[in-house]
Amino acid sequence: MRLLLVHQNFPGQFRDISPALCDNKHELKAICCSQRLCDCRIEVLRYEHGDHQLTGAHTQTKEVDDWIRRSEKVAEQAMSLKQRGWAPDVMLAHPGWGEAMLLRQIFPASPLIIWPELWLRPNHLGLEAEQQLSVQQMHYLRTKNWLLDGAMADATMAVLPTRYQANSFPTKWRKKIRVIHEGIPEALLNVPRLQQLTLGNGITLGPDVPVVTFISRNLEPMRGFPTFMRALPALLRHHPQVQIVVVGGDEVSYSSAPDDDKNWRQVLLNELKGQFDPQRVHLFGRMPHDQLVKLYRRSNLHVYLSNAFVLSWSLLEVMACGTPILAQANPMMEELINPGVNGVLWRGNQPVSLAMAIVELLKQQQQLKQWGEAGKQSLQPTYLQSHCIKQLESLLAEHATRF
Repeated sequence: MRLLLVHQNFPGQFRDISPALCDNKHELKAICCSQRLCDCRIEVLRYEHGDHQLTGAHTQTKEVDDWIRRSEKVAEQAMSLKQRGWAPDVMLAHPGWGEAMLLRQIFPASPLIIWPELWLRPNHLGLEAEQQLSVQQMHYLRTKNWLLDGAMADATMAVLPTRYQANSFPTKWRKKIRVIHEGIPEALLNVPRLQQLTLGNGITLGPDVPVVTFISRNLEPMRGFPTFMRALPALLRHHPQVQIVVVGGDEVSYSSAPDDDKNWRQVLLNELKGQFDPQRVHLFGRMPHDQLVKLYRRSNLHVYLSNAFVLSWSLLEVMACGTPILAQANPMMEELINPGVNGVLWRGNQPVSLAMAIVELLKQQQQLKQWGEAGKQSLQPTYLQSHCIKQLESLLAEHATRF
């Protein structure tokens, strides 16, 4: 099939999907504005996108303006393909930046399958009910979901990676949704555990050192970073050998930025200054993927405290490497973790409670190993890349033949 992939930060969600589709002899073209390297078999059409100043405009007005500008740039690139006599059998797009808005106008005979991730609700802003929303937050949710509503109307089908994310959408759209994860490469299931690892700061984590990891694309409240950091004083006090490794960027993906132009790393380090031994807490920025995998393989316990939101790829990769998981109990995690079988769900809300849960788990190394192995097995076949690609290809072929 001829496939057109659209994602401003390509390959983005298509990082593993796109080379696998190339391996299966599909012809891929992509439209994006990033300069990221990708598979050489894919022709990438890049558009330029600058920062346009709208003095005095509302924040959400600026975002809508950005969506429209991106949609026009993508449409121009799509039209250039059409002028060359090329049309896709299926279009695959992430709709979150407005890029898919005009695709059906350019290629009306081509089905459009989108990756919309999540329908935003008050709890995704850390709020319990709509009554707690400020006027600005009401506009934020309405505007974001307005974009998704239009994208769902245009789309032939939508692909969501988890049932939780799929069920966040209004009932009227659920008949268009198929739950298919992007998939974890099978090779991760076969990598051996590491007994020893030297970190980038020169610290060696030997075989007798208990290692607890916390990893997120960005260190922010929606992913539970403040709770984890506030648990460290009690954790290190009650377990004198444990070493902590934290990895993540300092931007915000799903949370509000802290005040005073600081990032959440700075805020928590300032708050907790002098309360734990910095020689036992190793904080890194984002790591290359191969280094992350080594860390997964050395970790004795991985802590995942994300609110129910968008599932992180890193969590499934950690599980694939046989690392046991302690996760925040919520509907998203209940899809993956069966407590006492392939991991642990923490139902507390106080950092000290988290600290003591980790201390108790680190006393049960044999049990942790069993849970880690069970977690690896529980990914099969639902989350394996080969299985997911077969499901996706079947979906693409089904809709390509209807047009």
